[in-house]
Order: sequence, then structure tokens, then C-alpha cells
Amino acid sequence: MVKRSILICDIIRDIMNKQKLGKLKRRLNQLRGRRGNIRSRELVKLAQALGRKRSKRGDEPTYVSVRLPYSLPISIPDHPKGMNPYVAGNILDALEKDILELEEMLSD
Repeated sequence: MVKRSILICDIIRDIMNKQKLGKLKRRLNQLRGRRGNIRSRELVKLAQALGRKRSKRGDEPTYVSVRLPYSLPISIPDHPKGMNPYVAGNILDALEKDILELEEMLSD
């Protein structure tokens, strides 16, 4: 278990750095600023940038983290129009948790 944790940390440091995380955090805050008009594709792009891949489970498209294997999957509804502000807020909260966990792993 410890070896796997160390391996994941090494992979994360190779792929993700503080500058990339800062950029993703700014993008997340921009989306949070306009919570009433967020499209699903914007959230999907952010989720993929944080290392989440689409999984084949559930009715809605679900994204699981490759970089953080113990994080919960996130469902991002695929609607052509803007997303419900509360749903978008919950998804942004989950993605922000990913950013915080990645920052913690980078600082170790």
C-alpha cells in the first residue's frame, strides 16, 4: 500500500506542478463566479485536466480520478444548455477537493 502511494505521488509530481494547479484553480474560480451559466463541457474539461477519466457506470456520465484513486466519482450531466446552479456548485466543490488533495500531495 505504501509503495503504491509513493508511486502515485511520483507520477503526480511528474505530470502536475504548482503552476498547472494554480491555473486550474483560477479556472475553477472563474466558473464559480458565473455559476448560473456553466455548460457541462466546461466542467468535463476541468475534470479531465485534473486527471479524471469517463467511466461507464450510472445514467449520467461519470468521471473517476486516475491520479487520486480513493476520491469519489463525479457525475457530470450532459445537457446542451446551462446547468442547474446547485448541481454546478456541487461539481465544482468536488473538483476543488481534487485540487486541494493534489496540492497536498505536491507539498509532501
